[in-house]
Amino acid sequence: MPRLTQVDDVLFPVEEHPVFVSVPTESGERRLSVPEKKAIVNKKTNRVLGVVSRGYRLVTNREALDWAYQCCQTAFPETKPGEWEVKATDAPGTAGHCFIDLVHNSAGLDFQFVPAKDRPDAFGPFIRVTNSYNGLRALAFDIGFLRKVCKNGLILPKSIIRFKFTHLQRDIGKEINFEVAHERLSKLRASFSEYLGVLRDCKVTHQEFEPLFRGVLLIRKPKDMKPDGPIASDWGVLSQHMGALCSRYRDDLGENAYAVFNAITEFASHPPENRCVHRDRHSFQRLAGDWMSRFSQECRQLGFTISDYLADLAKGNGNGGAAADGAGGTRAWQ
Repeated sequence: MPRLTQVDDVLFPVEEHPVFVSVPTESGERRLSVPEKKAIVNKKTNRVLGVVSRGYRLVTNREALDWAYQCCQTAFPETKPGEWEVKATDAPGTAGHCFIDLVHNSAGLDFQFVPAKDRPDAFGPFIRVTNSYNGLRALAFDIGFLRKVCKNGLILPKSIIRFKFTHLQRDIGKEINFEVAHERLSKLRASFSEYLGVLRDCKVTHQEFEPLFRGVLLIRKPKDMKPDGPIASDWGVLSQHMGALCSRYRDDLGENAYAVFNAITEFASHPPENRCVHRDRHSFQRLAGDWMSRFSQECRQLGFTISDYLADLAKGNGNGGAAADGAGGTRAWQ
């Protein structure tokens, strides 16, 4: 089933319905109410999107998007609502959950960290709202950073401002009040600048470039695939795509971890449909962001080498712990 990538595709009306079960009887069937459950239904298609608890607080995608605009203004009070626009939407074909990215439409908020002669890109902020109709993902608002040249969005989960709410009446009221410590946000901008500088200074050879790329995104060659089978064919297509992507960034930005990072974020933001690709855009981007924040610390350690780091990645000691975003947790900002 194709993914939904247009914002209008996820702004359909929804409503709550009681849940019943059919119990066989001698005379036929009997319908019994399930009072502790309710169904969330797409009013356009009459498709059940999820069966949730009675205390589930339904937040429509439209409502979540409106709150995201409020979050933008709270985090960046110098901006106006009309200056933010939807730049990316991603949801499975079932529409059980969705991610919507808001980006400022001017260069006024660019994070211009390095001298112009050394700056190939401009980075700016974006806010991603996550919402679900099946209770599997929390309502969340993440402030991230965006590579504006080709819109490679990324999230830094260990150093980002995040508002997160479980879908329960006690956690989500009629309104959400976003409170942002602007001094801390300024420090995050400075930290991001430091991260980029460290990556630029970390040399990655031609031979190490693609293994590092694959290791960070946890992309591995399938085992026991038939030489002439569909999986082998897809792996060949994917390998060619990854090789071309790595070559382009290596040529443009040099043999360093910053070039690897840019190749990673482009792939993460635009993962191809392929049998050998097992994560969605959001999960790939969180892997990329988590790796950036950790790697920038690790590569400064005395005695660090890329070869040893790749060996750890191959053993599963590197980027394996930060993939998906679940629904657990309560309101928080990190």
